[in-house]
Amino acid sequence: MLKGLKESENQNHNIIVTNEYKEEINYKTPYEQTIEFKKIKEYLRGQNKLVYVTDTIKRLFKINVVNNLNYFKVISKENSIGYGGKRVIIYLRLSVEDLAKEDGNVSKSIVNQLLLLLQYCQKYELEIVAIFYEEDLSGSDECREEWNRSLVFCEYGHTDVYLCKAQARFARSMEFVEKYLHKKFIEWSVRFISLVDGVDTDNKSSKKTSQITAMSDEWKLEEQSINTRKTLQGKNRAGQWTAAFAPFGYKKDPADKYHLIIDEPAAKTVRIIYDMYANGKSYNQICIYLNENKIPTLSRYRKLQKSNYYCRFSPNGSEFWCVQSVKKILMDEVYDGILIQHRTEKLAYNIKKTRKVPRAEQIIVACTHEPIIKPEISKIVRAKFSAKKKKLELDNAKKEARNLIVIVESALNEYKKIAKDKQLEIASLIETLKDSYLSEDAKTITSNYNKLRNCVMSANNGLNKKIMEKTDALRIEKTRARACKDGKIHIFSQKVVCQCCGRTFAKRHYNYKGKENCSEKDYLYCKTKKSSHGYTCENNRSIKFNELYEVVLNELNNQIDKYYDLKTLKENYCEKEMYSDLKRDIKSLKSEKQKLEQKIKSNNEKFVILYEDKASSVISADEFMFLKQKYKNDNDNYNIRIKKIEAEIIDLQDKFDRKKTEVNIFEKYKHLDQLDKITVDTFISKIVIGKVDEKTHQRDIKIIWNYAI
Repeated sequence: MLKGLKESENQNHNIIVTNEYKEEINYKTPYEQTIEFKKIKEYLRGQNKLVYVTDTIKRLFKINVVNNLNYFKVISKENSIGYGGKRVIIYLRLSVEDLAKEDGNVSKSIVNQLLLLLQYCQKYELEIVAIFYEEDLSGSDECREEWNRSLVFCEYGHTDVYLCKAQARFARSMEFVEKYLHKKFIEWSVRFISLVDGVDTDNKSSKKTSQITAMSDEWKLEEQSINTRKTLQGKNRAGQWTAAFAPFGYKKDPADKYHLIIDEPAAKTVRIIYDMYANGKSYNQICIYLNENKIPTLSRYRKLQKSNYYCRFSPNGSEFWCVQSVKKILMDEVYDGILIQHRTEKLAYNIKKTRKVPRAEQIIVACTHEPIIKPEISKIVRAKFSAKKKKLELDNAKKEARNLIVIVESALNEYKKIAKDKQLEIASLIETLKDSYLSEDAKTITSNYNKLRNCVMSANNGLNKKIMEKTDALRIEKTRARACKDGKIHIFSQKVVCQCCGRTFAKRHYNYKGKENCSEKDYLYCKTKKSSHGYTCENNRSIKFNELYEVVLNELNNQIDKYYDLKTLKENYCEKEMYSDLKRDIKSLKSEKQKLEQKIKSNNEKFVILYEDKASSVISADEFMFLKQKYKNDNDNYNIRIKKIEAEIIDLQDKFDRKKTEVNIFEKYKHLDQLDKITVDTFISKIVIGKVDEKTHQRDIKIIWNYAI
């Protein structure tokens, strides 16, 4: 089913619902007195087969039709085999630049579009069954609600003709044009007609026109995106604020929307946060104070100000402050009068995903607006963050240095055949690295670390390999899971998540003196409980580590006993996990490679056509060179991706071959007496912990397995 609509069950019977069009004679607003409006009313008179009209069009043109939504659920038996039917749907779209309002707050563009299409329908005696309309949406967006409705209408066979003013109104994407006009509409026996550019899928000779038009529209869209981005960055460099919403504590100047002025009620909250942090209060203490005094959060304050701001986590505005919100305000230098923009950017004009822009590439301009925080308070806060950053870097440098020394000293005991001068050099570098601990300078420690590592790696090939494996393993381990205070990573690290808020559970270790079995006091708790002091997550009760351990162990043994005996080992593991997943990935990559190769071939064929057009003077030399460079750039990008795909296929094939030799490893999992991290990582994807029921004092524990066992 297409995006924007929920899938419904199909029923194979006719729809016998008709709407009698009724005209209202009482004209009230100025635009209803125009000739265009009266002509539209005249053309619509007698169209008694209308079953759906977008509400906006119904309101603007006084169309008295009851929308029958069954047409989006039921397949029609009247679908024509081939073209020639008289049923038609009209699709209208206005982009931002078309939204200039005329008399009665109505865009002239929508009136002209509808009038042109109705004249065509009357000329060829077409019966209008639906009119779809939307505004302020790009033709490259596949989440247009009315557009998706119109496609479902076509798919279910309720029309014979899809009518637009221009192909760009339907879509400004080569992908959508190829998918629907030249594939889906043919399958659905729907004829697409656009009046301005002469595209008609019933005329095979118009296919090239359609494709060239789609490419041109897409290039224009890309150029427009680039120009818009450059314009915004130019404004940013000039110290103008271009974001949709002002930062918390500021508002846009009514006299200049690119300038920020202080919003005093919100600025007061910002000052409270900075003053408390400068006076030694922690994030949690600040959150408690703000929540107890019922100070509105960022999203809640904007809702109270009747702003259009939307928070997907709390549509009505969050009720409680959390650590992340407080920390975000404290780290934002906008409150010092410094404007920092271009922090994120889209990956491409047609991709909604964004990436974080490195600090060096961000646009930073000072003294653009009045600061909220006093310089002396700001200096204290910035110094605290700077000290924390330096301490973290120093701690990480010391930790890696200590680990390297341990690895080198243990490795040297295994590899005795090393030249004495090299041994002396290594010993000297170890002492230098130990002495650099006292310098309290992360750069010095890192420099000595690199010297020792490079020296050891050049001493012996076997030693080189061991050092590489050990140091790389340390780095990977550090990024995946954090060690507890005892220096070990517990077996459920990064596996246990909260059912209410989705955050991971952290482990707390109690070490009571005089207790032999201290691990009985270990427990896991939701991180949101600590960050918000229990305000923003209902799952604020911890769970004992040993209790969870027993539950997981018993459940894992039950699953193993049921599904992983020697008889069904190959069926369940090999076929489902090894063969299915890897083969599917390899097949997907090969399919992508084949599609890219087809695109390259298609571009080459189009280039031949362009060359013929140039020779026939259909296009100019400049246009030919522009298109030639465009095709060349596209083909270069496709070839780069093909090379990456080939490398990925080789890597997956190697994994596939290695997996075949690993089947015997799983024979040891007949029954488990204890758990370790490898076993947990092998079988378990996530462990979801629910909140405690106040009546039964029980909680749900759901284990999500890596395999369909």
